[in-house]
Amino acid sequence: MRLFIPILSVTLCGVALAAAATAADDPPPKAYGDLVACRDVAEAGARLDCYDKATAEIERARSAKELVLMDKASIRKTKRSLFGFSLPNLPFFGDGDGEGKSKEAEELQTSFASLRSLGYGKWQFTVPEGGTWQTTEALNAQPKIGQEIVLKKGVAGGYWLRVGKNVACRVKRVG
Repeated sequence: MRLFIPILSVTLCGVALAAAATAADDPPPKAYGDLVACRDVAEAGARLDCYDKATAEIERARSAKELVLMDKASIRKTKRSLFGFSLPNLPFFGDGDGEGKSKEAEELQTSFASLRSLGYGKWQFTVPEGGTWQTTEALNAQPKIGQEIVLKKGVAGGYWLRVGKNVACRVKRVG
């Protein structure tokens, strides 16, 4: 059983590292290269020792924040929390499906986590993913916490908010 756990964790770490490295066309981190090199060790005991050392180094680097490991779910969650911000082209935030822009990058289906009236029909609100937004024009609906909404990317860097079946209004991310 001792062999199974390190190899499983090594495989998961290796996949995350390989995906990020391949996407950026950069050589993989040394810790990953050392891990992959363990496969070529012929003798079982020496190979296990190699894997143990390689996984220890990966864990040390991760603990020291020299190495970040993210799975697809973590990347998706992070992308959702950053919706509305302009970000540089980061290889690990790619669409992941190789088919161009995803719907996920163009809109966010979420709900109101908090609401605050700014007067004159304008609102400031937060979403569960962590963003703070403001309407830039009067909202033609009375919003309620927990109500389902859609934030959609518009042209020229703008964003739209649709509450239920009401007409969309312009919004901006403020935090």
